[in-house]
Amino acid sequence: MKKKITTEPTRPCPLRQGLFLVIEGIDGSGKSTQVELLARRLRRRGLQVVTLREPTQGKWGRRIRELSKTSGSIRPEEELELFIRDRKENVARNIKPALEAGRTVILDRYFYSTLAYQGARGLPLEEIRRRHQKFALVPDLVFILDVPASTGLRRIKDRPIIYGHFEEKDYLQKVRKIFLSFRDPEVVVVDGRPPADVIHRKIWSLLLKKFPQLK
Repeated sequence: MKKKITTEPTRPCPLRQGLFLVIEGIDGSGKSTQVELLARRLRRRGLQVVTLREPTQGKWGRRIRELSKTSGSIRPEEELELFIRDRKENVARNIKPALEAGRTVILDRYFYSTLAYQGARGLPLEEIRRRHQKFALVPDLVFILDVPASTGLRRIKDRPIIYGHFEEKDYLQKVRKIFLSFRDPEVVVVDGRPPADVIHRKIWSLLLKKFPQLK
């Protein structure tokens, strides 16, 4: 059972504009849980929070999920193209409008996942980055939840297979290695092995370090 975070009274919004935050990591690293915990806490701080995930539920996101269930069903280049189309749509229709309206966006996966997952399939990281530089917004902070591939697979063993060819140990080890290689200034790595409430407190402390006005 998850520990509940102590409730606090809602405070006036401490920021003049919304934040753009991303939670990343391999399958089973606990991203969805941390998105939920962080959104809840920021809402108590008075922020209007929008939570999103990629791939989206749009046309291209549904196509990605359909093709990814079976290993070998799609070439890496075709897969990258679908992710980029889905992300362009998400940025234009959801992320950018929310930020422009002063809302905070917390995104479960972004182009860092594409770098890691499609990079692990052999595509050049430089080319993936170049494609995204044309349209992708840079987040304020990206939290990479780091867990060993064996831990991630153990956590997801009872869930339905969503991305079949992504959920293999050797492959996830390559993905994890790429995640840990990022040196982008907005990226911070967080140990994803402790209990969810401990991870949340670490994420919150890192967020406060950059945005102390949230205290």
